[in-house]
Formats: sequence, structure tokens, C-alpha cells
Amino acid sequence: MPPKPAPKIYQILLRTHKLTIFFTLSPSATVASLKEEALGALTSDVNQVEDVPQVHAVDKFEICRRDKAGRYELLDEGKELKESKISNWEVLYIQFKDESGNLAPITVTEPSIDDDEDVQSMAPPPSDLGESDVRKGKRKAMDE
Repeated sequence: MPPKPAPKIYQILLRTHKLTIFFTLSPSATVASLKEEALGALTSDVNQVEDVPQVHAVDKFEICRRDKAGRYELLDEGKELKESKISNWEVLYIQFKDESGNLAPITVTEPSIDDDEDVQSMAPPPSDLGESDVRKGKRKAMDE
């Protein structure tokens, strides 16, 4: 079986706090262009997630990747996504800088696998209309 061809576009998920931003980018896009796109999303009017720091420039945050040991590695802004060995559908993280320019700890809330907050589907309430002699749909055979 021939090897699977590399994707022509990447779906990248960028996470911070309780916010996940989805991006569709070319593999030749740079990490710097991803930061520009992220800045646009973070400064948009739809970003109303609590506790997400307000940023107005790309030098106020960094893009990181989490390794298997749980440590975060900063991505080089000059490299392309494929050069950084970022794969399709990879989850990356935003690391904000504090007022003095030092990197603040990454704060992210991972979604739970068992979402206890799912609303249970309830049966529709019984109809207030009385039983009709003429029913639509399938009918059972009448006992004689």
C-alpha cells in the first residue's frame, strides 16, 4: 500500500484557559503567521472567555507545543509548520507574557471525557389533544 500523502492544509487547534481556536493553514505557513492569526482571534469581539489576558501585539505571547512528558516547548517563529514537525490536527498552546516580559505559566482547562453537564434528552410531553379516531401513520390490525 503506498504511503499516505501529506495533507495540503493543516487544521491547527490553539488552546488557552477554556478557549480553543481552530485554524486552517498551509503546511508552509510560518509560526509567526499563526501568531498573527491568533492575535486577530484574541482581539476579536467574540472572545469573551473569562480570565484570558487581553493582548494587543504578537510579542505579548508565544506558541508552544506539549510533549509526551507534559512539558511545553516554544516554537521558533521563523520556521514553517512542517519544519517544526507540527502535524495535522495538532493541539498547540498559548503562553502569555507578564508585564515584565517574562513567560507566565500556561493555563489551560482540558475538556473532560465524561461530560457530566450533558443535558439528558427528555421525552416530549404528552399531547393535550384528545385521541383522534383518524390516526395518521402506521396502524395496528384491529382484533375481531
